[in-house]
Amino acid sequence: MIRKRRLWASLALLSSLALVAAACGDDSDSADDPSEEPGEEPSEGTDGGTLIWVHEQEPSDLHLDNPENNLTATSWILQSMYDGLYGITSETTFFPELLAEEAEVVENEDGTFTLNYTLRDGLVWSDGEPLTSADVEFNYNFIVEGCATEDDGTITGDGEGCVYLLGSRIGYDQITAFEATSETEFSITMAQFFSGYKTLFERVYPAHAFGEGAGAAEVNAALPELTGPDGILPASGPMVFESWERGSRMNLVRNDEYPGSVSPDVTNTGIAHVDGVEIQFVADTDTQVNALLAGEAHVIMTQPQTQFETLAESDDFTVESQAGPVYEHWGFNTLNAHLAKAEVREAIAFALDKAEVIELLYAPLFGDLLPTEGLGNTYWMSNQPAYEDHQAEYAGAQVDEARASLEAAGYVEGADGVYEHPEDGRLSLRVGTTGGNRLREDQQQIIQQQLADAGIEIVIDNVPGGEYFSERPFAEGSILASQTQGAEGDPTIWDITQFAWVGGPWPGGNTSAFLTASGNNPYAFANAEFDELAQSCDTIADEDEAATCYNEADTFITTLENGDDGLVVIPLTQKPSFYGFLTSALASGAVSPDADDAGPLVNVVDYQFS
Repeated sequence: MIRKRRLWASLALLSSLALVAAACGDDSDSADDPSEEPGEEPSEGTDGGTLIWVHEQEPSDLHLDNPENNLTATSWILQSMYDGLYGITSETTFFPELLAEEAEVVENEDGTFTLNYTLRDGLVWSDGEPLTSADVEFNYNFIVEGCATEDDGTITGDGEGCVYLLGSRIGYDQITAFEATSETEFSITMAQFFSGYKTLFERVYPAHAFGEGAGAAEVNAALPELTGPDGILPASGPMVFESWERGSRMNLVRNDEYPGSVSPDVTNTGIAHVDGVEIQFVADTDTQVNALLAGEAHVIMTQPQTQFETLAESDDFTVESQAGPVYEHWGFNTLNAHLAKAEVREAIAFALDKAEVIELLYAPLFGDLLPTEGLGNTYWMSNQPAYEDHQAEYAGAQVDEARASLEAAGYVEGADGVYEHPEDGRLSLRVGTTGGNRLREDQQQIIQQQLADAGIEIVIDNVPGGEYFSERPFAEGSILASQTQGAEGDPTIWDITQFAWVGGPWPGGNTSAFLTASGNNPYAFANAEFDELAQSCDTIADEDEAATCYNEADTFITTLENGDDGLVVIPLTQKPSFYGFLTSALASGAVSPDADDAGPLVNVVDYQFS
């Protein structure tokens, strides 16, 4: 069982997948740019005012752990209100957030591991109540409440009986004991080492706010509207939930009890400069752009669109996008008769030119932030030290190699230039994505022409917005077919999918997208050797050895080195969120790590009006 990833944009992929990094200004940046670098003295500005973030996605509710609410936008909103044991920096690393220091990891004589934690002094909730180790223990208790357990006390693999709505309990399922030894000290014992332990308790909720004797059921009931028996739930972060006008906007107000941020990315270590945040839900991209240019909104962080080139060129707007752990990919339904053949998947890899996609679509928005050769790994991103490009052999448009691969599989070029197979017919494949997303649609058309040059016909089959996911790769019949290798369900719903996976600093979360019979695996990839290897990586305590292990696991996914069932996806490029702020209105912006548990409001304390 692997931690769930979030689908980005229309739906958004598995929290804290492992996988935010260098800032990138637009070409109009100048020496008098008032934006800050971490550690500098803040620009002189005015406290007060309401920061307006314009965003295209409105959550269904705010219970992010509920698998039915799998939006990155929800996570980004919650990051301004609820701190976790660890936070995420702009360098795609963890830092102790509620903790006074890094957890102490101790290997016990019996092979178990104990993690010893100490909370920061002076932590309080927005209602003035102290935040203590009892709050963390309360969160642990409702997460494991009702779950069936093994003889050693760990949660069973299927999570049967659990009451709290949580898509995956990876990591939590290894905990055998939780002990609070003081108001600031507690320890966790785990049956085996879990390399993603810093992803645990990424949000801590207040024990006192759900009512006396409350458990998982009461927490489930309160989180959708952040409202408990005594009203709005108190927060630990720089903002507190205030109101929600569904279909229009959400309002947050400053937490005046906030003890201050310890993120290495912030310059303001006290309460926020702004009085609050208004999140305006605006689906139309042109309307978002016009709102920012007119000064009616101040911040945007969303999936990139070609229309944002207007903002990137504006002297009144500063682009500060970062190359985080979000990657765009083409994924294959290996139950399709053509795509079941390794030679066909490899022919697509040879014919597809990632560099052209980067040059035409991403460079105008992000400059030289992304490597021109694209991405060749699903576990590590190109700006991380452990990154290896496992698809380097496919770089550039290698049409002759693509055609040779098809012919080796028995395909013959037809009169119209499209290859045909004597048994499986014309090599015509459908590719789908979130319709209405112009950048993704342009990307499809570029690749469509690239593959046409190699005799592969691509038919574009999009579904508007978020409906695409539930109607194509993650449709109930499609997932069932993937889980049963086509014995049940409908393996014909889709052929090729194009979307982005989103994650965080821990790479192990990527595994859920490829684990045999996983509900997050739409590709029908099933390899027992991969399953064993990838899950073993999560138990390796030495970071260098773990990095090597994850790289080896990736070769099963992105290459044919380990057998003909590999090369199930082609990662195209890291896909930074388009993030920036209105320089003409703000004296300072904020560093906004592009990760699932980070986003535009995680360092909201730094935004300040001119």
